[in-house]
Amino acid sequence: MLISCLLLAGAALAEDSTFAGAAAPTEDKFAEPESEIVAELGGSFASGNSYYYTINGSGTGTHRWKRNKLGIVLGLNIGGAVADADADGLLSDAERAGGLQENARRYAGDLRYDRFLSDNDSLYVLAGAFVYPFAGYDLRSHEQLGYSRLIADTEKTTFKAELGADWAQEFYVEGVDPRYANIIAARVLLALTYKFNENVAFGEQIEAYENVINPADLRLLNTAYLSAALGAKLSVKLSHTLIFDNVPVEGYRALDQVSSVALVAKVL
Repeated sequence: MLISCLLLAGAALAEDSTFAGAAAPTEDKFAEPESEIVAELGGSFASGNSYYYTINGSGTGTHRWKRNKLGIVLGLNIGGAVADADADGLLSDAERAGGLQENARRYAGDLRYDRFLSDNDSLYVLAGAFVYPFAGYDLRSHEQLGYSRLIADTEKTTFKAELGADWAQEFYVEGVDPRYANIIAARVLLALTYKFNENVAFGEQIEAYENVINPADLRLLNTAYLSAALGAKLSVKLSHTLIFDNVPVEGYRALDQVSSVALVAKVL
C-alpha cells in the first residue's frame, strides 16, 4: 500500500544519522522568542459580457519560544457568477436579473503545536476544520498527533517528513445519507522548498491519508508554488493545489484543483 511504503521510507530517513541535522539536541531550539505573520490575497472580477468573481486568500502565523512552536493557518476560496442558464453563449437580461450565484466556497483553518526533541525533531498535535459544501461537506473537523523530522536544512534547500495519525469527523450536506462519518487514518507528509536565488523560490508538499479501517480509502493533497520577491516584505506567488479522494462524498467528484496567483505580504 502507498502509505505503508511511505511510512517505512520516512521512518528510515528519520533514523539515518547521515542526514543533515542529526546532531545532539541543543538546550533550546530557539534562542529568542520569534513570531511571524504572513498574508496572501488574490482574485478576479469581470463584468460586461461575462459576470463573475473569485477571491482566494490565506494567513499563517507562528510563535516560537524555547522548544515550543505554535502555529495557525487560515484559508478561503469563494466565487460566484451569473449563469448562462440556457447555454446559448449569451447572458440575457433575465439571467442577469437573477444576480450572482455562488459557485465556490471553502473555508479552512488549522491550529498546531510542536514540542521539539532536538533541533530537527518534534512531536506535534493539531486541530483543524474546513467547510466545503461544493464537495459535500457541511463541516469536516479533524485532530492529529505525530512526529516531524527536518531531514535537510541548508541555505537553499529544506526537506521535511512527518508521520502521524488523524481522526476526522465528517458532517455532510443535506441529501447525503448517512449525514455523518468518523474516519481514522494514517498520515504521511513530505515537504520540499528550494531557493533558486535570493528572490525566487519553489515549494512542493505532498500529504497522504490512508483510512486504517478501509485501506482502499485514500486521500491525497498536493500543493506546489513558485514565488518571486517584489521587495523586502512583498512577493508574488503562483500556486496549484490538488485534492484527490478516491472515496468522495456520494454524488461528488473525486478530484479538486485550484490554481491561483496571489500577493504575499510578510506582516511581522
